[in-house]
Formats: sequence, structure tokens, C-alpha cells
Amino acid sequence: MQNYKKNRISKKRWSKNATFVYFYYICNRISIIMLMKKTVFLIPFLLYALIGGAQDFKSEVVLVNVPNFNGKTLTKAPVGKSKTVQLVRTKFSKPLDSYTSLALPSLKLGNIIGHPTLGWDDTDFKVPEGVPAEYDSEWVLNDVFTDGDFPVAIYGRKPSSEKLPWGETEQDISCRGREPHLIMLLDPAREVKKVYNTRELTFPPNERNRQEVQWAVVKDGVLYFMETNRVAPDKNSMGHYLVAVDINTDQTLWMSKPRTANSSNFLIVDNSIICGQGGSGIPDYIYVLNRYTGVRTHEYWIPSAASWFSIGEDGQLYVALYDKHMAFKIAK
Repeated sequence: MQNYKKNRISKKRWSKNATFVYFYYICNRISIIMLMKKTVFLIPFLLYALIGGAQDFKSEVVLVNVPNFNGKTLTKAPVGKSKTVQLVRTKFSKPLDSYTSLALPSLKLGNIIGHPTLGWDDTDFKVPEGVPAEYDSEWVLNDVFTDGDFPVAIYGRKPSSEKLPWGETEQDISCRGREPHLIMLLDPAREVKKVYNTRELTFPPNERNRQEVQWAVVKDGVLYFMETNRVAPDKNSMGHYLVAVDINTDQTLWMSKPRTANSSNFLIVDNSIICGQGGSGIPDYIYVLNRYTGVRTHEYWIPSAASWFSIGEDGQLYVALYDKHMAFKIAK
């Protein structure tokens, strides 16, 4: 792996000024032709329409480097930040039907596939206000997460219009971007939208299954994100990990050990990250990591793989497993 160079891949700008000059030139040539024919030709409305749809924002793309696919910590926990939370199994304090009304800390586009509240499809897909639906004409919005300090959007390739063996196209199934590996920080305090490209993390060694960005959160100047896929890992899998990046320096702070997280989300609680890992080929666990180092501090066996984590109004941790639900008291 090449040394990290603060990889500023590109800076792009969609400028209204450039659009104005270009279309002014075209319309001017049309006007000259029409005047030569002694025809009055009005173009302001056309010019306004063409300019009005132009985007105008800057983006700065940074390539995320890979310190080590076996896990590596490049930073130390601040003084007093080494202690992490512990989980204590408790009774499920709400009826199962009430669990479906617990709010997850995210704004998902459309419905969350497999989530008991939001269903199984993308029928309610809607792009939130202020979030670009596309990026650089090649990438389409996949999801938006709002449980951090500011929203984070992830983008994937455009859905294909080619028919699949059963007759549908990717566009028929969902309008979301496929195989997401671009993370855009929607920090309202920054004019330039920073975009992190995670392509170097897509294929770990000896891993045939593509890793994708599943969840992303910015907390206290650090971007935390999960790379995983829908294929159940085995004991030799090198995927399914968490990564932390300092958004001020763009340096990767740590990368967790493989086979750490393939749940649909993770939670940040105080100095801790709570996530889940499981599958048909390995035991199922809930892991607690120190969020400053990525080191696992506690693990809890569970009877089936964890899907969703949520903290209820009662302060308890609720976990949706593959085939049941569990609740834990969070001991700080």
C-alpha cells in the first residue's frame, strides 16, 4: 500500500458564471443568425432557464488510506477517555409491538430494508432538502445519516437500466446509488463539501465480496464509518470493520479488526462504539469499542446476529436480532 499523501484527488466546481458565459455565447450566435434573416428572436427566457438549473458548490475529494486490514490503531485515547460502557442484560421493558415505534437515530431515504418499522422497499424514497441527489454526474445518493454533529450522505454508482435475468432493471428495484463508497460531509459551516472516497477499503485481502459503506457518523471532528456487505462472514473473512478518520487532518486514526461489525448500524455512547457482528460461519457477538482507538473492550454473546441498535426513551439499549429482540442496561 502506498504511503498516505493527503490524497486530494480533485476539486470540482459547478459555476453559474461559467454556464452563463457558455449559453450567452450560444444564444448570441443564434440571435445573429435570426437577425440576418430579419427575424426578431427573444432569448432571455431560454437563458434564464438554462442558468437557473446549474449547481454551484465546491467539493474536495480525499482518498481514505488503509493502515492495516488486520486492524491498527494510530492514536491514543485522551486522558480519562479509556473507560467504555458495559452492557447488562435486562428484561424487555416494552411489548414487542411497541419496539417498532422506537425511533432510530437516522434519516433513511425511503424505507430501511429489513427494519420492522420502515418496511422492505424504497416506495417512500425522498431526497432531503439541501442534499445533492447526484454528485459529479456519476454518483447517486444512497442514504443520509443525521445522528452525528451534522448530516452525512453516502453515494454509489447509478442504478443500471439493463435488464436483469428476471426482467427487471436496477432502476426498477430502487433509485438508490449502488455499492456506495463516497461519503459527503454536509457541514453547514463549510462552503466546500468534503467527500471521502473509500475505494481502497472495498476489497480486503482474500475477500471476494465487495465491502460498502453501511453507516457513517461525524462526532467531535472524527468521521466514523462501517464497511461491510450482506454476505455472512466466515472465520477467514477480512471484511466487516469500522474506520475512524480525523476530518481536520484527513488522517486515518484507526481501523478495527476484521469481523467486528456487520450490523445495520452502530451507536456512539460516551467513549464507546456499540456494534454487532455475526453470521452463519462465526459466533454472534455485540462488541464495545473504545471510540478513540478502535480497540475492542467488551464482547457479549448473543443467540443470533444483531441487526439494529437503538436507545429507547428509558435509556436502555434495544437490539433487533435476526429472529428476536434483546434489551440491555448501559452501565457507564
